[in-house]
Amino acid sequence: MKPLLFCLATLALSGCTTVSMVSKQAIVETELTEQQSEVRERAQAFEALAADKGWVSQSGGLSGLTDMLFGADPDSDAAPARTYAQTIAASAEEPAAIYATVEAHASKAARSLEELDLIATALLESGDVKRADLISFESALVTAQKCYRSFSEATGVVEGDASSARRETEAALRDFASVIDGARMSADQMAAAYAGGDAAGETLS
Repeated sequence: MKPLLFCLATLALSGCTTVSMVSKQAIVETELTEQQSEVRERAQAFEALAADKGWVSQSGGLSGLTDMLFGADPDSDAAPARTYAQTIAASAEEPAAIYATVEAHASKAARSLEELDLIATALLESGDVKRADLISFESALVTAQKCYRSFSEATGVVEGDASSARRETEAALRDFASVIDGARMSADQMAAAYAGGDAAGETLS
């Protein structure tokens, strides 16, 4: 009887130990899965900012995909979404006010993208570029390019004389374009670093 009790006790103890180890491992794996790099967080924040401010058009989801593939339904009562340029043009009558709004938005977008680019540069220096980092950064870069096109289009619909305000807006757009060019170089460097690290991993394995 004693050997049987001893065996049962041993199984109980080993069972508890196994459960404890699995539990801890699951917690660690969950933490690693949920943890994101600062590049990914900032890239997502930039895209969210652009969408919230209306600098880029919202995705049409399944309906938008259907329209793209088969054409929009001519009998649909749904009003087409306004572009950024249309929204800005309708928000103010004075050309100077429109230019000032576009300038402020372009400057804000440039600052946000520049902050993201600085973080990406730090990641490059660490040499630890993950695939998710690269994808997130490139996605934010595409969004920035769409923002630039929206801002440029908005300045093109302004009617009336506002020479001084227009010059300031165009300067802000040039600054934004310069930041985009810098971010594009960083994206190329990140892609090269990721490809090099991936190749090295394959060689070691």
